[in-house]
Amino acid sequence: MFGTGSVSYEVQSRREGRWRIEGAYTDQEAALSAARSQLAASGVDEVKVIRFRTVAGLSLETVILHKTAPKPPRLGLTLGGTAEGAPLCRTPDDLRGFDSRVVIGRLLRPYLDAQRITPTELLHSWPLFRKLDEQGALLGAAIHAVARHHADIHGVAPGPRARELRLLVEAVTGAARDTLAERRRLPRFDSSDLPGTSRSIEAAVGDAGHDTLFLTLLCQHLEGGGTLAGKLDLLLAMIDGDGEGMEPRHLALLDGVIADIMGSADTMKELLGAQPSLHAGLCALIDALFDRDPDPAPTSMAAPVAGSLRRVCLLALRGRAPQSRAVLLERLRHAIAGEQPLDRRDAKAEAVLAHGLADRLKGADGALLGGAAMEKALDRRLLRHRQSVLRAQGMHDIADRLGGR
Repeated sequence: MFGTGSVSYEVQSRREGRWRIEGAYTDQEAALSAARSQLAASGVDEVKVIRFRTVAGLSLETVILHKTAPKPPRLGLTLGGTAEGAPLCRTPDDLRGFDSRVVIGRLLRPYLDAQRITPTELLHSWPLFRKLDEQGALLGAAIHAVARHHADIHGVAPGPRARELRLLVEAVTGAARDTLAERRRLPRFDSSDLPGTSRSIEAAVGDAGHDTLFLTLLCQHLEGGGTLAGKLDLLLAMIDGDGEGMEPRHLALLDGVIADIMGSADTMKELLGAQPSLHAGLCALIDALFDRDPDPAPTSMAAPVAGSLRRVCLLALRGRAPQSRAVLLERLRHAIAGEQPLDRRDAKAEAVLAHGLADRLKGADGALLGGAAMEKALDRRLLRHRQSVLRAQGMHDIADRLGGR
């Protein structure tokens, strides 16, 4: 009687308590698809799809979809690894150092990835540390894990050592809290003029306080990066070319935060792209560390490595990112020594693929990338493969003897 009229659809999302229009559509399926995509985005609490129908001058609104984002599981309430290698920190600078941050990253990895932050940010941002402290027992568990490790390695009493570590943590985070209280008087961080930023910092706190305040201001700047991959882009944007003309201290400070990011397995998977197997991912990383061209085979199912990761590897190759290089080499070593098959689709190819990795790890001079530690990891994988073959044939005793049992 009145005709079909016109129909349109509007997608809305709620973020931080406010509704916003995400888009207008003429097709219902397109609107529903866009709403589902919004629901999966970070920070979205709810989505709606509203159908607008105009008939005979009347506008009718109908909500055809209204969904709430599922509550994510509480991550980070357990430790993500061991305290192996934890240095015996005595000063705040020790706690902020590279070796310490590697262990912090391992212990708190689930929490750090859930919050999309690095150990450097945790140590230099009072709000981020306070949020961790509010998790309850997580911080205490990490401190006691380190104290027990120190007791095993250095023979110190774990109880007093845990109290020492707690005081050290309070000293570091207290400095971050004091800096936050003075934020209006702090120098401005200019990512396009790091020398100028450093001069302003030195005028404010002197040379001794430069690095700590520089990193505090840098961490505030990185808040705009969002994900760890986004923060990596911000860091690399501050490095001119291959970093040859930069002040060494700036390169070292930026490299430290980049190394923190390289310690995130989830971020590394994102940067490596979709790889068909562990072997393909390892080859991609090895080639990037040697600045080799990726495999041009048209049948390759591997995705290209992110340009940001290739640039980090190039900086490492040129000797300008030693901390990042150390983290990437340890990631390679750990994966090669691990138990995950190099290619789940073809278990029989394990030995061939492992030998291929050994060849790929050699540079033009024939030296093995990662040295003796990498060679040991390769030997361990090959030994485990030989043992599995023997056990599959029922020769368990021989397999055990190979393992030194």
